[in-house]
Formats: sequence, C-alpha cells, structure tokens
Amino acid sequence: MPEITEIPRDSVIYPSGLDSFFDKEPPRLWYLGDPSLLNGKLLGVVSARKIDPDLALKASDLLPRLASLEVTYISGWHSPLEEEALRILLPLPVRIILCLSKSLNKFTPTVEVKALVEQGRALLLTHCSPKAKRISRDASIRRNRLVVALAKSLLVLSAPQGSASFKLAQLAGTLGRPVFATQHPINQRLLATGVLPATMENIQREFQ
Repeated sequence: MPEITEIPRDSVIYPSGLDSFFDKEPPRLWYLGDPSLLNGKLLGVVSARKIDPDLALKASDLLPRLASLEVTYISGWHSPLEEEALRILLPLPVRIILCLSKSLNKFTPTVEVKALVEQGRALLLTHCSPKAKRISRDASIRRNRLVVALAKSLLVLSAPQGSASFKLAQLAGTLGRPVFATQHPINQRLLATGVLPATMENIQREFQ
C-alpha cells in the first residue's frame, strides 16, 4: 500500500470549489492511492438508512448499468444501502473513491479495496488528520459535505424528508449540482422538489 499523504490547500492537486460547501475554510485532506482520480467525472452516491427491499433492487439494477459511463464513484459507503452499492461496484471495472470520517491510519481496507488502491482504481480520502482519535458526528457531516462538494452529480438512493441525505440533496441542488433520485415512495418528497429520476438515460445525459 502507498503511504498516507496530505494535499496542502495551496497544492495544484487540491480540489477547487470546496469553499461554498463549508462554513469555514475548506478542509485539509489526506489520501492513499492515486489522487488523479479526483480529476475524473465523479458521481456521488448517498443514501439514508431507511430503505426497503424494492429500493435495494432498484439500486442493484441501476448501478451495474452505470459502469458503462466510465465515471468515478465517490461516497462514504457507510449506510446499509451505500455498503450494498459498494459491494455491487467492487467487482466491476470502475473507479471508486472512499471518503472517510476517520483518519486513514485507523482504517483497514478490505482485500478488494486494497487491491483496487494498488491498481490505481481506488482512492481513500479523508479530512481527518492522522492524529484524529475517534469518529464524531461533526466529522461525519463534514465527510458527507466533502462527497457532495467533490461530485459532479449526485445519485440519491434513499432520502426520506428530513433525513441527512435529503438535506445533502438540497444542498447539492442549491449549489448547482445535478441530483438524481431513485423512483420510490421513500424519495417522493425529494422528487417533488424537481430532482430528476435516477434513470440510465438521465444520468448518461449528464456525463456525455
């Protein structure tokens, strides 16, 4: 595995445009893997914890088809449906960014993720310094904002009204990010705000 490396805010590889997503200065960043993945077409994936079997089936149908778009997927991969999405994506020929709410020296990647990092197809990224002791609610919130800030578009798998994912989708839309949500009663209120249905055709149009 490569070593943990910091991206200074004045570095040419530090992502631009993060200021609008954070109340104070943009976060310091640390990574393991190939930072050039940050320059790709990033599709953010977020999901609330509330799901049902039909929603999981919709995600398992959509995600493999999106592999043909040659996008890089970025997420915290933390909620149950995000974890399932990662499980679906790992065997596919895709690129993945794992955005963490803990320091990288406290994260143990799976064998599959470690292999992708070594192949240059996965990047581990965090705003938490190597000295960070534990995961906090604030760290998780900043992690989620970082996912939205870095993504070109946002794919919302589950976002009941009032959930953190619902608020992230609203933030993304307010700041000009295209947002797509799976068509399901759980996402009805979000879709009613003008968010586009997460169809292959809609997402493909965005990344052409």
